[in-house]
Amino acid sequence: THHHAAILHHTQEREERGPHEAHHPSLLEHEHLAMVGEEVVDETDLSMLDRVNKGVQAEEVIGYLTSELSEDMSCRSLPGAITLFACFIVSCLMAEEPTLNYSTRSLLSEIMTEDANFAYIPGSQFQRDLGADQDVGMKVLENANTRQDVHSWFRLGFFPLFQGSFALDEPVDPTAIITQWEYLSAVGGVRLSQEFAPLEDCRKPSLAKALANFDSCSPAYHFRSTPLSPHLPDILARRVKEEDKVRWFFFSEDWATIESRIDETLRPNSTWLERRRSESVRAAVPLYNPELHTITVVYAEFFFARSGKQWVRILAPSIKVQVYHRISHILADAACLLLVLQMFVSEGKEVSVMIIEGKQKRTPPFKAIFRHFTQFWNGVDCMCMIGFSVLVYYWVVHILNAQTLSDMLEGEAFGQRTMIGSEMEKQQALEALLDQVELSLRHQLAVAYLRSVFLFLVPMRMFKAFSAQARLSILTRTVAVCAVDVFHFLLIFFTLFMTWAVSGIVLFGSSVEEFADFERAMNTCLRVVLGEIVWHEVREEAGPIVAGLWLWTFCFVNSLVVLNMLLAIIMDAYSDVKSSVGAHSETLPQQAWETYTCWRARRAGLRMSVKEVLTALEASSLSGEALITPASFCTLVPGLSKEQAEEVLTGALQDADDLERSTHSVSGVIKMVGAVDTRVKAMNRSLLCLVGPSPAGSKRGGSGGADTVLHAVAALAESFREHQEAFRHHQLDTAQKLAKMEEFMHLMADHGRARSNSGVGQRDFVRRTSKSRAELGEYFSDPEGKSRLPPCLSAPCYDS
Repeated sequence: THHHAAILHHTQEREERGPHEAHHPSLLEHEHLAMVGEEVVDETDLSMLDRVNKGVQAEEVIGYLTSELSEDMSCRSLPGAITLFACFIVSCLMAEEPTLNYSTRSLLSEIMTEDANFAYIPGSQFQRDLGADQDVGMKVLENANTRQDVHSWFRLGFFPLFQGSFALDEPVDPTAIITQWEYLSAVGGVRLSQEFAPLEDCRKPSLAKALANFDSCSPAYHFRSTPLSPHLPDILARRVKEEDKVRWFFFSEDWATIESRIDETLRPNSTWLERRRSESVRAAVPLYNPELHTITVVYAEFFFARSGKQWVRILAPSIKVQVYHRISHILADAACLLLVLQMFVSEGKEVSVMIIEGKQKRTPPFKAIFRHFTQFWNGVDCMCMIGFSVLVYYWVVHILNAQTLSDMLEGEAFGQRTMIGSEMEKQQALEALLDQVELSLRHQLAVAYLRSVFLFLVPMRMFKAFSAQARLSILTRTVAVCAVDVFHFLLIFFTLFMTWAVSGIVLFGSSVEEFADFERAMNTCLRVVLGEIVWHEVREEAGPIVAGLWLWTFCFVNSLVVLNMLLAIIMDAYSDVKSSVGAHSETLPQQAWETYTCWRARRAGLRMSVKEVLTALEASSLSGEALITPASFCTLVPGLSKEQAEEVLTGALQDADDLERSTHSVSGVIKMVGAVDTRVKAMNRSLLCLVGPSPAGSKRGGSGGADTVLHAVAALAESFREHQEAFRHHQLDTAQKLAKMEEFMHLMADHGRARSNSGVGQRDFVRRTSKSRAELGEYFSDPEGKSRLPPCLSAPCYDS
C-alpha cells in the first residue's frame, strides 16, 4: 500500500509540473526509475503497456525468445531424464539384490569365524561343565597366529564344515542331495592354492646366515604392513598361476582320505607349504543355493607378513545363474534401453544437420561436430551414450557367462552328488567351474563399476534440463561460479590435511591400527573432520599431552576454520546466483503449465511456436538497436497475433528490468564499496590539486570525506565562473587590439607604397618610420606601460 501510494504521489507531481517544465533527474534516476522521498519507484507498474507500444529493442526480444526456447526444450526433456533415472535405479536394485547377497556373505563369514573351531581338548573341565558329549574346540579363526594354527584350522575347523558333502565309508545313494547350512550345497570339491613371493638377497646376508641360517629372503612387500579390510577385487585380480602350488580335495573321496591329504599338505614340516617363499594360502569352494539359483564361492585366505603376523580374509561373493527372473526387471531394462536409443536418435539428427550444413557451406563438418560435443552439456550426453554402450556390452557378456555357468552345472560332471571320472577329469572339471565362476564374478564387478559411473551420468542429464530453468539451475550455476575458488581452497585443505595425517602416522602408526599406513590415516582424519573422534586409541599410545595437541589443533584448523571457509565460498556464490534470479522467473509447475497451455493453443491454431517466431525474427536481419512494436512485430512475423506479440514484448521488458534490478553478493558489494572509496579519494586529491586545500578542510585536520569534496567542488565552480568572466573581457580587449593592428598595417602599407614611388632607400625608410614604431608600441602596451609586442616585431625583425 505504501508503495502504490508513493507511485500515485509521484504521478500527481509529474502532472502538476506539466510536460514543458524542466525536470532535473536525481543521481538514482535511470530510465523508468524515479526518486520519491527515500524510496525508488518503478514506473513500469504503471506504463508497461505504454513502454511496449513505444517499442522494445530487437536484441532484448531475441534474447528473451532464445531463453524461452531453451526453457521449453528443457521442460520437455525433463520427463524423459527423470524416467531414465528412475528406471535405471530400479534396474540396478533388481540386478544386484544386495540384501540377499549380504545375508549369504554374512552367514558364511560368521560360520567360518565362529563355528570353525580347532585346538580340541578331549575330556576337559569346560566340556564336563557344559555337559557336552563331544570334544570342544578352544580356538576360533581369530586365534590362528602361527603356521601350526593354520594347519589345525584347516584340518579341524574348515574341512569338517563340509564333512557332510564328502563320501562316507558305507555305500550311499549317489543321487542324494546333501545341503550344508540349510540351503547351501557344496559342489565339486575344494581348491587349496599357495602363492609365492620372489626370493631376493637379504639386506645383510652375513647376519642372516649367522643368526637365522637364511641363504635368501622373500620380502613380500605387498603384505609387509596391515592389509586393508577384505575386498573382492584383490582376490579376483590375483589369479592362480601355473607356478603356484595347488591341491584338490574332491567331495567324491571319503573323509579318511581327505584327512590324510590335509595332514600331508599343511603340517608344519610338509614340503608343500614352504616356510620362506609362501606369501598366502587360499581355499576356495563353490556352493549352490537352489532357492535363489545362485553360485557362491567361499574364499578363506591366510597372508603371511615378514614381520611374523598372519591375517585372514573370508569372502563369499555370489553370482546369479539366471539373470532375469522377474518381468519387472525386464521392463525396467527395456525402458532404459529405449530412452537411451532416443538419445542416440536425437544426437544423430543434430549431427546429420551439421553434416548437411557443412556440405552446403563447403566446410568440413568435423569441426562443427567437435565444437558441438566439446560443449559441457553436449559432452555429458556423449559420455552417457558411450558409457551406456560399454555397459550394454559388459551386461551381455555377463548374461552369456551366467548361461555358460548354468550349462556347466547341468552337465554330467556336476549333475549328481559325486563327481564322475578319473582324477584328472575331476580336476579339469572343477578347475573349469571355478575359473568360469571367477570370470563371471569379474564381469559382474565390472558391470557394478559401470553402473555406479552411469548412476552419476544420468543425474547430469537431469541437471542439463535444470540448467535452462532459472530456479532449478541455481545449484549448477553455484558450482560453476565457485569452482575456481573451491579448486584453490582444496589445494590448501589437502596440504593441511596430509600434514596432520602423516604426523598421525609418525606419532601413532606403530600401535594404532587406524594410522598403520597412509591410506588408513587419511580415512581416519576424514572421520575426525566429520565428527568421529579416535581419542582413547591415540591417548594410550602417545599420552594425553601429545594426543591432545594433535587432536585439538587438527579439529580447530580443519574442522572449525577451513571447512567454514569452504561454506563461506559456497554461500557467497549461492547468494550471487540467487540474486540474479529475477522476480518474474517461473517456477517448475508454472513452466510446465505454460508449456501445456501453449501446446494446446498451437494445436488449436491460436498461437505460433517460439521457434517459428525466433526463426522469422532472425531472418528479418534487424539491428540490435532497432525498436519493435506490436504492430511491427506482427508485420515481421506473419501469422503472429497481437496478443502473443504483446506477451513476448512484455516478457522481454520484464527480463531487462530484472537484469537491471539484480542485486550483488556480499563480496561483490564489498568490492564495489572499495572501488567507490578509491575513486572518491582520487577525485578529492585531483580537486585539491586544482583549487588548493580549503580552509574548512585544513581546520578539520585534512580528514577529507564528503564535506571536503563538496567544498572543493564549490570552489572549483567559483573558479570556473571567474575564469569565464576574465576570458570574456580578454576576448573583447583582444578584438580591439586586433582592429588597431589591422589599421596600423594598412597605414604601413600606404607608407611603403609612397616611399617606393619616390625612390627612397631602405635606410631613409627605416629612419622615417621610427614614429610608426612608436605608434605601434602604443597600440600594444598594457595599462602599466609594458610593451606586449610579439618577438617577431622586435627591432631587428622589424628593420628587416
